[in-house]
Amino acid sequence: MRKFLLIFFLLFPIYGACGEVNEEKKPEEIQELFGIKFGNNCNEYVTLEPNSDMYNTKGKVPNKLFKSHIIYCTSLTKRVWKIFTGTIFESETLDELEICKKNLRSLENHFSEKYGIKLEVKEDRNYEYKLQNNQDDIHNQLEMRCTRVGTGKHWSSVRLNLIVTNLKMVSEGLNEDKQLSAIDKKGL
Repeated sequence: MRKFLLIFFLLFPIYGACGEVNEEKKPEEIQELFGIKFGNNCNEYVTLEPNSDMYNTKGKVPNKLFKSHIIYCTSLTKRVWKIFTGTIFESETLDELEICKKNLRSLENHFSEKYGIKLEVKEDRNYEYKLQNNQDDIHNQLEMRCTRVGTGKHWSSVRLNLIVTNLKMVSEGLNEDKQLSAIDKKGL
């Protein structure tokens, strides 16, 4: 009888007990992108200009697709809360929008595997393809889009943008803006 049960289990495994369990990974906070850490002081990445909250930087980790970035900084403490980057695809013979979409899909896979972020198609037009995560993610706001650049029927290229916002830093920046507006009102 034991031999029969052993052969039976080897030939017909019980999938309920032995099968893989696919758990959906919960979204994690993106703490760093291209070597730029959210919450770090902007002085680490660029030379600051006095009355601005947006700065160009190359980042600290080289990337073949995205070479330069724009970081957004909070008003008072000048800490990074948003990273915006883009690259342009130009080709005379190939469909730039399809090339862009392929790169966008590989980015989507990267963020899904590494951080558990699920993206949805928000816009799919003949000149723009946009992916964005849903509002359930309490850590990050992530947007990727491929947009044709040009006028009318004469498209000259396609731009791939990646925009990552750390929502914890957004609330910190809003508090700093309230403090600044309170200071401005007292000054009047």
